Amino acid sequence: MTMDRKYRLPLIGVGLTISFIIMGCNPSDDALEKSRYQPLNLAEIKGKGIGDDPKAIALDLFGNKETVENEFTEEIKVIDQQAFEKIVILTQMNLPDDQIRGKRYRLEFQFDQSTGKWNLKEAGRQQSCYRSEKSTDWTIEPCA
Repeated sequence: MTMDRKYRLPLIGVGLTISFIIMGCNPSDDALEKSRYQPLNLAEIKGKGIGDDPKAIALDLFGNKETVENEFTEEIKVIDQQAFEKIVILTQMNLPDDQIRGKRYRLEFQFDQSTGKWNLKEAGRQQSCYRSEKSTDWTIEPCA
């Protein structure tokens, strides 16, 4: 007995989704875990952690401000969003550094209804080292 065509496609989609979950192909799972980031002291961060847009605040505080001549990339995403909370991940790769390949920041923002502004509540950092076994390894340990 053969399956109708209309039933085959959803089953393929379900199968692929399950495969991706099992293989761990969801990049934001690792990025969501606060415990995998080195906490940053907000009092030591230069700039204001308050504004209208969490992405703009993240770029203002941690974004690259210099011209980089290699294959530097910078990506910013909101990976978790609630009514009054957002988690933003800022990833910088191919840094002009002998030891650090990339940096990743996890930034938690909270919306203040009284001011109508987003406030940075928590920040953490990871790095990827050139001498790591895998280029996708992220750590809070110093690169050697």
